[in-house]
Amino acid sequence: MIAVVISGAISGLGVFFISRPGVLRGKVQQAREQIRHGMIWLVHRSQVRHRADLAIVGHEASEMVMRKLTSLFVGVVAGVGIDVFFGIARVEISKVLGAMIVVGAGVVGFFLPDSRVRVQASRRRQDFLHAFSSYLDLTNVLLAGGAGTETALIAAADAGDGWSFSEIRDALTRARSARRSPWVELANLGESYNIPELAEVAGSVQLAGEHGARIRLSLSARADSLRNRHMGEIEAQAQAATERMGIPMVLLFIAFIALIGYPAVHLVLGSF
Repeated sequence: MIAVVISGAISGLGVFFISRPGVLRGKVQQAREQIRHGMIWLVHRSQVRHRADLAIVGHEASEMVMRKLTSLFVGVVAGVGIDVFFGIARVEISKVLGAMIVVGAGVVGFFLPDSRVRVQASRRRQDFLHAFSSYLDLTNVLLAGGAGTETALIAAADAGDGWSFSEIRDALTRARSARRSPWVELANLGESYNIPELAEVAGSVQLAGEHGARIRLSLSARADSLRNRHMGEIEAQAQAATERMGIPMVLLFIAFIALIGYPAVHLVLGSF
């Protein structure tokens, strides 16, 4: 009976839209406009919230939105698959719980690309700071050898490979093209990538140069500060990894105690 009613409703809707195609065309156009405005809003929101992360990772906001929608679809499909699996296994779950599983999987899938971008951006910032401290050391060596400030900056940037040194070379090229101070362009690079240490180093060295202070000593001090900070972060990560390694041992000990004590507990409970 239900199948007959559904078939009749679908047939009636088909006849209605065939007899009045303008209604269907208008609805499709309206839905298309709403989807387009929604996509524009998502792209703008992603660009605002993850501007620095997207810039340092090298992704576009539209690409991130497509990944979020794809991950959302995969999460919903996975949630439906879990619900179907419970049905095949004849595990009784309520409809509310099944809907919560589907919605939860979709939400996790939608926000998973955000977390990945943040993790990648954090790793890139750490790599950049490590390379930048080496760059300051090279610049300091060239300055000690008698090279000029601009010559030392360019030669130190050309001496290194990798993404970080490439970004530094591009910043120096933009500074020469615009006839600006290289430290100003490096400070702008730190602001665009959300690396406050880079902006601080550039500002302090520029201030030292403007007041006639010894730039070489300032560069050496900043390089030592960045290196010590990086070593502190590495030690903290190592200690955190060591503490996480102790968790399986604790779980094994608890399981061992439970295995030994289960017969005694069973006998005590069975005596009542």
